[in-house]
Amino acid sequence: MAMVESGMQMTNMKLEKMISMVGGDGEFSYQRMGVIQAKAIRRLEPLIAEAVKQISLPEQGPLRIADFGCSTGRNSINYINFIVKCVADRYVDTAGENKGHVTCMPEMLASFIDLPGNDFNNLIQLLASEPTNAKDLAGSVTGADVGRASSYFSAITAGSFYNRLLPKESLHFAISIFSLHWLSQIPATLTNPSSPLYNKGRSWILGSHPTIAREFAHQSMLDLDNFLDSRAAEMAPGGIVFAYFISRQDPVNPENQTNPECRHRYFAGHDFENAWNDLIDDGVITAETRDTFNLPIYCRSKEEVEASVIKCGAFDVQYLQSLDDENLCPEDELMHMLQFPQSFATFFSTWLRAGFAPIMEAHMGRHNTDEFFIRHQRRIAARTTSLLSDPKAQQEYKILSMSLLLVVLKRKVPST
Repeated sequence: MAMVESGMQMTNMKLEKMISMVGGDGEFSYQRMGVIQAKAIRRLEPLIAEAVKQISLPEQGPLRIADFGCSTGRNSINYINFIVKCVADRYVDTAGENKGHVTCMPEMLASFIDLPGNDFNNLIQLLASEPTNAKDLAGSVTGADVGRASSYFSAITAGSFYNRLLPKESLHFAISIFSLHWLSQIPATLTNPSSPLYNKGRSWILGSHPTIAREFAHQSMLDLDNFLDSRAAEMAPGGIVFAYFISRQDPVNPENQTNPECRHRYFAGHDFENAWNDLIDDGVITAETRDTFNLPIYCRSKEEVEASVIKCGAFDVQYLQSLDDENLCPEDELMHMLQFPQSFATFFSTWLRAGFAPIMEAHMGRHNTDEFFIRHQRRIAARTTSLLSDPKAQQEYKILSMSLLLVVLKRKVPST
């Protein structure tokens, strides 16, 4: 009975106090296991650089950048450093266009934003190890003044990005990477055993009943509307929002969080659900403990995002592209890893754990979460072992691929 009570407790707690990546730098930490995301982010650099070129630069400082969903590790610092360099390059280029005439480069402030449960201590330690020439960064710049844009002032903000977090019209570049698919809350009807929408037998909505998936879709719409309205208030006219997050291709049926033929290899697909079933079969947890857990992730379609942008009315779309079946890991690296099923299963399960363990532990405790990932790892090892003799099936098992959405918005300049 205690396990059921643990599950019910999760539904009554605010998710924003529970959602986080695993902190520290231990075996299961995001600091160590964010390597897959890092590979994907590096491929975004040309698009980030292009987005920086669209910023309406302020006449005076500070120029403010914010990462909404910074997490704990190196990834956020790396792309903030890249953004700062791109901004500085624009001032250098302007000086060159002016034939060396002095241009004023403003001071820059980067805000690292995440939920209160995030391990900000780890992030602060990493920031402290960065170069500290922020005061030297601002000032006169000439066309020959290249390479000094490695530093900036930094700030930490704890809060949900579905709310206002920064002063009005103070922000020039907002970025959110691999974060906007997280929901602010689970609809209460899905975790109430007496509700007709009780998501019985599943821990997520992939392949669930359409009416259940539509509850998630409604919550997602409310969240995205709040995100855009909050950023609209915070962004200076001509500021840029750059977002990259998990999406889906099916514009009509939200239960198809991925293409049906991909469910067996999705990050929270069959093997994820079957690991829950293994826990129940082994008597580790009750079925109700599983049923009262719902993964607070929703993959929006391009059309859903477009509708929210139009409803908000404060942004011009610079770029909106759905990227289907994107590889988070280079295909040759994945194919090499699949030749070693046990080590790959350990890696993949630990990678998933770095993102999901905190909410699972809040729901059913550390011991049961450990037991879950033991079974999940076994499932992945068994599946990848079965592929060893079938090269064609290995090619199709793109377990580290998913549909993603890239959104670049520009804050409209109010008409005078």
